[in-house]
Amino acid sequence: MIPYSSILTEIALPVFIMLGLERFAVYYFLRTPRQIAWVQRHRWLHPNAISRARYPMGFVSALLLHMGYAHLCFLFFTFWMITDITDGDIARRCDLYTEEGATIDPLSDKLMYAPMLMYLAWQGPLSPLLVGLFLAFDITGQVSRRFITVKSANLFGKAKTFMVVVLLIVVGLEWIYGPLPLLGRSIYPLLAMCTGLAFCSTFFKVIPNYWYANILSILNLVCGLAGCWVVLTGHPPVYALGLVFLGQFLDLFDGRAAERWGSTPQGELFDDVADGTSFGLTVGLIVMVAFSKLWIGLLIGGAYLAAVIYRLIRFVVEKRKEGVLGGVATFSGLPSPAGALMAGTSCVLISNQLANGIIVIITALLMISRVSYPHFGRAVLPRIPKIVKVLVLGGFLFMLALGVRRDQYLAPLLISFVADAIYLISPLFSRASRKAA
Repeated sequence: MIPYSSILTEIALPVFIMLGLERFAVYYFLRTPRQIAWVQRHRWLHPNAISRARYPMGFVSALLLHMGYAHLCFLFFTFWMITDITDGDIARRCDLYTEEGATIDPLSDKLMYAPMLMYLAWQGPLSPLLVGLFLAFDITGQVSRRFITVKSANLFGKAKTFMVVVLLIVVGLEWIYGPLPLLGRSIYPLLAMCTGLAFCSTFFKVIPNYWYANILSILNLVCGLAGCWVVLTGHPPVYALGLVFLGQFLDLFDGRAAERWGSTPQGELFDDVADGTSFGLTVGLIVMVAFSKLWIGLLIGGAYLAAVIYRLIRFVVEKRKEGVLGGVATFSGLPSPAGALMAGTSCVLISNQLANGIIVIITALLMISRVSYPHFGRAVLPRIPKIVKVLVLGGFLFMLALGVRRDQYLAPLLISFVADAIYLISPLFSRASRKAA
């Protein structure tokens, strides 16, 4: 029997109490200029001092685990990882950001989790090969900070640190409470995700900044081509949909990368071709194979693909005509990533072909319509509290990892379908849409 009550009282409750007290202290004691000035005067509260205090704590955590104090190790490690949130907030609120801090903060994170990963690889719960690859990429990324201009952690580095903490939590719970079938199956996929993120974090540090957007678009294109191959070779369409989802994640940031660091003259072309392949062709093939009669699948899948292509071309033409440089906050018509998610998840999740046909056609019509939709990355995400985004992303990736290992994708598919359905009907509740109507 899985000891859920023990996990809740011995692990979850103390962790939430620590996190709650930390959040309360940060927000309550950094409200006024006088409080901020007091923090600025005390060197032991400087973000760099907190980061340096974490240097030996990963080794202490591994020692506690080796000595048999697993519960204490778990809570001790969690406490010091929470301080990684604290020093960032102090740096922003007290204007104590330094170039040195941009280097030592990621180093302190690595010194926290690296000893634990090595110890767990030595003891058996983690793959020594994947841990070795992960640490090789991680060390290379840290060393590269001596030679690059931007020393702070990039998006992939922050995601990597978060996923490593999730991985260690899962392994720690199994270490303390014995085999947990639901959690245990996620360990290998989580470690693989961490290794991939470590590679991306390092890779994106050492290449020119103006290539960031192009590389994200090219990776999105690769996801689309791989998804087409999955469908055409007869593999389950859910794998192709997973690649489309990965492409959407990449597409979420390529535009903002171009705005921040610039791009090459071919950047917009790369982005359009990648979107058309991932969100148009791949999903069109997923739609096609969802129908028992080939001609119906070709007709509906082709109509969907045509809507995506028209949607992309119209967006580029109108953007150039209006002289808009950079990204936009709202779209005229349903964005192709949202259309791909709705059409793809419905064809994988729903077995009724009539329902699938109706959903795909409605999705195609919304894409070519003039209904106003907010840009998810620029207009929606900034309104969501950071802690909520982190928890939701972590929970979704955890369920995705379980799906990869167990071939059970119902939970992430349902979440994706419901979230996208809410986005599709969001114009009904938008003041701007009602006024325009």
